[in-house]
Amino acid sequence: MRIFFFIIGCLLTGDTLILSMFSNGNLGTYAPAMMGAPLVVLALFYPHFLTWFATPFGRGIKWAIISIYAAFIVTISVMACVLWQAARKPAPANCNALIVLGCGVRGERPSLTLRYRLDAALSYLNQSPDTIAIVSGGQGSGESISEAEAMRRYLVRHGIQENRILLEDKSTSTYENFLFSKEILTAHLGESPTVAFVTTGFHVYRAGRVAAMQGIPAQGIAAKDMWYTAANNYIREGIAVIVYTLNGKLV
Repeated sequence: MRIFFFIIGCLLTGDTLILSMFSNGNLGTYAPAMMGAPLVVLALFYPHFLTWFATPFGRGIKWAIISIYAAFIVTISVMACVLWQAARKPAPANCNALIVLGCGVRGERPSLTLRYRLDAALSYLNQSPDTIAIVSGGQGSGESISEAEAMRRYLVRHGIQENRILLEDKSTSTYENFLFSKEILTAHLGESPTVAFVTTGFHVYRAGRVAAMQGIPAQGIAAKDMWYTAANNYIREGIAVIVYTLNGKLV
């Protein structure tokens, strides 16, 4: 048991340390270490903890710790299933519009995550030639151009006609992605267009709920995620959905 705790704790803590070197710090990054570091401590001082856990107060602490870990594992497992199922629903073909949600840009170059989203958008647009694309994303820190402009250039380079692409280059969040994209949808397609959107798989569920809050009944198309960040992304997103639902940011 001691070896098991040590190995699992080191893997979780190491995951955070490695990902922190090339990823922005967020709850998904730090959560594995938050759960793994106590296991490493428990393994290193296992005999002392066993003695302490035998006391009445220690037994209470032991069961509190077990309850916290069990609740975390069950909650994240349930949310991961919800997020995974949402990402597997097929979008209807030939929608009037496809909203592509932005992500990081390095200077003028789309990040790998954003390129995966754009590749998913390209696949859909090539199969649905009458669909227009709304590329949605403003300009953030470290970005020489807006995410929308970077996406437009990428799509054009890969064969999508410029007159099929509309830019929404002011948004800074998923909420604003859909809020500002709705204005473009209404101006160009009227009140009731058929809409799909592209985002990374773990984000489809929350993005779909945000879209519905803006009056956009849209089905998400899941882009590929980077395998080495997938676990962290699902942890972060699962917690985010719960928190946002409880504080009324998701309905």
